[in-house]
Amino acid sequence: MLNEMRFGRLSQESIARFRSLSRPINDNDGLGATELFPRRDDVERSNNGRMSHLQTEQKDFVASDGGTITDLGQREKMLANFMAPKKLVLRVGAQVMLIKNMDEMLVNGSMGKILRFVDPALYGTDYDDVDGSGNAGKPKSERKKTATTKDMFMPVVEFSVPNRGRREALIMTETWKVELPSGEVQVSRTQVWCLFF
Repeated sequence: MLNEMRFGRLSQESIARFRSLSRPINDNDGLGATELFPRRDDVERSNNGRMSHLQTEQKDFVASDGGTITDLGQREKMLANFMAPKKLVLRVGAQVMLIKNMDEMLVNGSMGKILRFVDPALYGTDYDDVDGSGNAGKPKSERKKTATTKDMFMPVVEFSVPNRGRREALIMTETWKVELPSGEVQVSRTQVWCLFF
């Protein structure tokens, strides 16, 4: 059946068998079903459709690229092999997937939803609030301005974890690279290590 699917020539018997597997999906973790696509363009189209339904706070993350390769064509071809995109647009409420292991529970492929964006220096403190001003729960008359900039804000994601329910984590940046045995970094990309999904 899978070979038939791979070649795009499914028999009526295989189609009937696949359809017999249809069942309601129990998504009591609040996460939508994972969709698989053969091409990145299809993934982008699906993600953009989901993102357009969210009317929440948005944050754009533009990767920082480096390396010694100066030929732009070769450089772009190598960078295209990284899972991390050049530009990542995230919104509060967006479903995301980790593309790197954090620890034994939060691994490559773990799914979660973005709760908020915070200044990493304030994460987990009484000042960990949506706008980074340290004004959470204070009346407007007592609020103060701070030097914190939105450029420093990173996503806080609530993940669904096996047998433990939910777990919140601050997602930071990571550097992916192609390195020669000599230690020379040919190309590198520093980006947030979750993908909108």
